[in-house]
Amino acid sequence: MGAAPRRWTILAAALLLPLASPALPQAGAATTAAATQSPEARAEADPPPHATVEIWPTPQQVTTRSPGFPLTPTVGLVRGDTADASAERVVRQILERAGVRTVVATDGTDPGTPVTIWLGGGQHVLDALRVEGPADLPAEGYVLATGRTRDDRKHAVLAGVDADGTYYAAQTFRQVVQPRPGRHWVHGVTVRDWPAMRYRGSIEGFYGTPWSHEDRLDHLDYLGAHKMNTYEYAPKDDPYHRERWRDPYPAEKLAELGELIDRARENHVDFTFALSPGLSICYSSPSDLAALLAKFEAIYELGGRAFNVPLDDIDYNQWHCPEDPERFGTGGAGAGRAQAYLLNKVQEWVESKGDVAPLQMVPTEYYNTTETPYKKALREEMDPDIVVHWTGIGVIPPAITTAQAAAAREVFGHEVLVWDNYPVNDYIAGRLPLADYAGRQPGLSTHLVGVLSNPANQAAVSKVSLFSFADFSWHDETFDQTRAWLAALSELAGGDPATVAALRAFADVTTYDGTLHKTQAPVLREHLEAFWRAWEAGDTEQAVSGLRPYLEALAEAPKVIRAGVTDPRFAPEAAAWLDATTLWARAGLAAVEMLAAQARGDGAAAWQHRQRIQPLVEQATAIRDTRLPHRNTYPRIADGVLDAFLTKAQEANDRWLGLTGARISPVTTLGTYQDNVPARMVDGDVATFFWSDAAPKAGDHVGVDLGTARAIGEVTVLMTKPDSPNDYIHQGVLEYSVDGRTWQTLTTGTTPEVRATAPEGTTARYVRYRATADNSPYWLVVREFTVEVLDDDAPVYAVTGTPPAASGSTLASAADGQVDTWYRASAAPTEGDALTVTASRARPLDRLIVLSTPETRATVRVRDADGAWHTLGSLADGYTELAAPDLGAVDAVRLDWEPGSPAPGIAEVIPRHADVPLVDLSFDPAEVSVERGDSVTVAVRLGSTRTRDVTGTVTVGSAPGVQVEPASTEVTVPRGADRVVELKISADDDAETGARELPVRFTTTDGEEVSGTLSVSVWPATSDTNLALGKPVTASGVEPTTEYVPENAVDGDLDTRWASDYDDASWLTVDLGTSTHLGRAVLRWEAAYGEAYRLEVSDDNETWETVATVDDSDGGVDEIRLDAHGRYVRFHGVRRATQWGYSLWELELYPVR
Repeated sequence: MGAAPRRWTILAAALLLPLASPALPQAGAATTAAATQSPEARAEADPPPHATVEIWPTPQQVTTRSPGFPLTPTVGLVRGDTADASAERVVRQILERAGVRTVVATDGTDPGTPVTIWLGGGQHVLDALRVEGPADLPAEGYVLATGRTRDDRKHAVLAGVDADGTYYAAQTFRQVVQPRPGRHWVHGVTVRDWPAMRYRGSIEGFYGTPWSHEDRLDHLDYLGAHKMNTYEYAPKDDPYHRERWRDPYPAEKLAELGELIDRARENHVDFTFALSPGLSICYSSPSDLAALLAKFEAIYELGGRAFNVPLDDIDYNQWHCPEDPERFGTGGAGAGRAQAYLLNKVQEWVESKGDVAPLQMVPTEYYNTTETPYKKALREEMDPDIVVHWTGIGVIPPAITTAQAAAAREVFGHEVLVWDNYPVNDYIAGRLPLADYAGRQPGLSTHLVGVLSNPANQAAVSKVSLFSFADFSWHDETFDQTRAWLAALSELAGGDPATVAALRAFADVTTYDGTLHKTQAPVLREHLEAFWRAWEAGDTEQAVSGLRPYLEALAEAPKVIRAGVTDPRFAPEAAAWLDATTLWARAGLAAVEMLAAQARGDGAAAWQHRQRIQPLVEQATAIRDTRLPHRNTYPRIADGVLDAFLTKAQEANDRWLGLTGARISPVTTLGTYQDNVPARMVDGDVATFFWSDAAPKAGDHVGVDLGTARAIGEVTVLMTKPDSPNDYIHQGVLEYSVDGRTWQTLTTGTTPEVRATAPEGTTARYVRYRATADNSPYWLVVREFTVEVLDDDAPVYAVTGTPPAASGSTLASAADGQVDTWYRASAAPTEGDALTVTASRARPLDRLIVLSTPETRATVRVRDADGAWHTLGSLADGYTELAAPDLGAVDAVRLDWEPGSPAPGIAEVIPRHADVPLVDLSFDPAEVSVERGDSVTVAVRLGSTRTRDVTGTVTVGSAPGVQVEPASTEVTVPRGADRVVELKISADDDAETGARELPVRFTTTDGEEVSGTLSVSVWPATSDTNLALGKPVTASGVEPTTEYVPENAVDGDLDTRWASDYDDASWLTVDLGTSTHLGRAVLRWEAAYGEAYRLEVSDDNETWETVATVDDSDGGVDEIRLDAHGRYVRFHGVRRATQWGYSLWELELYPVR
């Protein structure tokens, strides 16, 4: 066996143990003294390399002793009772790397060397050092003590309670010895340590491409070096493990398994052989039992001493022989009895051997703690010594708590070992989990006997997570997920800060896994959000200078990682994701440079950078990893974050160019399965589709952003595909919005196809289909999401001309509103060739922009209403922007090609019209409510519509009882951008309640004006006291067979609720006890909310007055302003949003102050 790979890097953070430094020579005498000192004396005088030392996994007890001592060229090594060859190998490797030239080894006798290491013994030295020995420690525990005895001899005692403990002491000694120039330094410490859990390590139990033999050998070395003692061989794609479990392994495969067993033993790792017969076994069959035991016997002969029978991922209602249901019964109880029978027979074999670890099994119901007939049968009939695997609450739970673990121990009635599905990535093709080990509660060791990682298809990459598994399972009570994760990265980086920084950036863009980590690229997201905040505030320089360095570092991170990581397997395994990271980051940089160029008015440079974005994205999404399932899709890098930034940046450039509203963008709250991206639901092709990577929950949605508010007509959502007939939103609502905040309902849906026609005059920028209930277990497929746009003012362009378009391009692409589509001529132009863009109606022209290839040459002409053509100029090198003279209405543009010039290419011809408003003026929110004596903030948004910056003044008129600050302010609206003016709207203490209108005007320096009206409603000031709390309440009814009683809606507990029966006209009445002046009501909805309803008041509970009407609630929390008097307040339903009744967590009522 070769030397174990280099491990452990001393870090500068966490578990820092202060150590005193040796005394230094006095100034002035130092040089002379040093010249006369022996090498040993000079080594003593030199300070240690670090004043701190860090040990992983985190020890149970650590204390600092003396400063320590240097390792001399000759070191003694005394082998004791608990030493073995593996521990000695580790120590010799440490000494060799430390430059020790001679090791004087003995079996118990003191070699009298200046430095002596006592391996697996040395109690008398511990006594001399006043350190308690390991005798009373748990299994695998050890004591490590380094220091000097009274005779000034230097000792390191590595004493385990057993051979495993001594081996682990050697692994700790590796970290206590630190390199420095000259001689390595042994820090003075006492470590008293033992594991919190009995099983620590991994189970190779994933689907897809299994690890190679070399991967497994390397993995076993890693486990041993990190004090993990378990490796379970259970690859789903090994046919002899699962489908062909009865067949003996071929000789060459058996030899590989034997080599793994030997390597595991050398690393003090228990090689656990798993055999998964559940797809075809007859539990009562003696021959099947014999085949299973023959497989185990073959592994036993190789030296295997631990075994597992996984019965997961099968249908236990499917029997494989008639004898089983006849003998054991049917259903879960029968399956439990059958499995218990088989496993008890295997346990008998285990016990007959005398040297085999307790049998393990994976139950079919491995993912919950619900009492079932199946679990009851296992608990009562399966041998109590068998250890049960459990994944937590769910196959991949976001959290595992001590309460859940205690429940698992109780419901299974056996010792429980967690099969933790992290960082496994067989279910998230294209993802490479590199984030921290999150969501596991300290203290699990109280109820569990172990935690095993089901790792990723990439063995070396999995070590980043396994490092944390080692720390958690060794000392879960003090586990710090961030600290352990950073230590793992530092180890991988060899302690190099630049490589650690690169790994952190890379891990950030691969964070999302949909379970433990549900936020994509959190650090990059913060940088991008900061960019847009600065950009939209007008500080473009700050925006660019803040983001550019981070994206540059991200683009370079893969190169730094490849050069800096110490594990040679890491970079090749991560290659697809590293390459994709560079490309995505470069696309981000191109987008930043594009925006920076347009901000300084350099359209040509912006166009050059724009053209780099899409090819970089195409290259990134063309990359494939070689392993299944990842070779079927592209590597996911900051998806939903960086790609969304590119889309938003290109939309900003579209707007600067004058293409506002042309780009229709898909939107969704859901992740993507493989490469079935959201763009496929708006590509006009029903054969392609968006496919989510999880079941939608209530509130999740899919939809489109039209880019700007448009007049809309018919909306169609086509979901499902032939082999996924249930992948649609089973309960949903189709909605539209102008601002993305206030939504109006078009229709509800329960079928795979949803269609609705918007009322005449409807305008919207956003249209979405939102789930109103949990869709589990079905995911979502959307083939097409189409919205009919009815804008009469939007001209339609027809493109004609020669030369003909080359294959793969069209003439129409020259004026389709998309700069990423092209007309590319099939040949060089000849005399008379030209391209003509004709509008459906004539409009006055301000400027004309043409985006082309740099070598395209043409004269640009426009046609006026009389049919005359006027020359505007010639095409420049790729980006051309020409001012138009005052020609009146223009209906066509013609590009007359220069004969003999290269074949032309046109991305887009963009007329900028002169008949648009000066700016778009809007308010957020569109309507304002303010209490007397209070104030609110309103954003006045000014949107650019021209090809120049526009400077002017915003002025706000007055209204009775309302004050506005500022009443007037100057603002410049840059080309292609928005500017926001925030207004503080205050209501006087004595202002009359009701609505009033504030006129708002934007007037330019040359006198042009745009105006709007802001609606402001003044309401009485309200108390913070909820009068409904605990009051008498009645209702029309309660959901059948439930206890969701009316009192739950006024108990102040957001975990209880009232649920009505299934009637639109259901009601709930609160008796306040006395007539009260009410100013505000708050309704907190569960998923089954009221889409339309009334609030009514009464003084006698008979005659009712409607005081508020809601027609378009979208659930969540509805806050409703009132100015009403009454003793009784009634919620009266009009229309339910779901098939269920109305479901209210709480109804709150607040009085006027």
